[in-house]
Amino acid sequence: MTDEDSTKNQILESAYELFVERGYRGSSMRDIAKHAGIKAASIYNHFENKEQIFEAVFIDRHPMFRILEVLDSIKGESAEDLLTNAVNRLNREFRNEPALLNLFFVELVEMDGKHVPRAIKTNFPTDSNFIKQIYEKKSEIRDIPIPVLIRSLIGTIFANIIFNWFIGESSSKRWGSTAELTDVLLRGILK
Repeated sequence: MTDEDSTKNQILESAYELFVERGYRGSSMRDIAKHAGIKAASIYNHFENKEQIFEAVFIDRHPMFRILEVLDSIKGESAEDLLTNAVNRLNREFRNEPALLNLFFVELVEMDGKHVPRAIKTNFPTDSNFIKQIYEKKSEIRDIPIPVLIRSLIGTIFANIIFNWFIGESSSKRWGSTAELTDVLLRGILK
């Protein structure tokens, strides 16, 4: 790695830490440079402006890609095992790495979600092990297009994590266990 690449990586890592801690508007170019250990003027050798830095950080660290990476490591003998394991593992990952959600919220609240399409276009995998596993177990699930199934799975997990964030972990038992939520996800709400 060249010195230039190393400096650029330092800038991106520093920007990530500041964006998840302070938000986009709360992080100046001067703050990013200081955190990266470089002179403020040097940052412009690598990036034109703060939004360009944010976009690079967001594309590299978008929570969806972490979710897809985790999903590709999931195993299960049946469709129910596979999906239950996915829900449980993703819940753990987001509890252990809350900064991913912070970055996502900064993008939604401060940037109006404008970098999401490019992030997905740039990084969305075309060949997913998790999707292959679901496809192999298609006889065990309703005839739902795989993208709809993945969207439903990730959306439900994301909503659950956000809901737990709002109510706090100590109150989550009142609102149902992860097993109960997984059951509703897998079987729906109708009798």
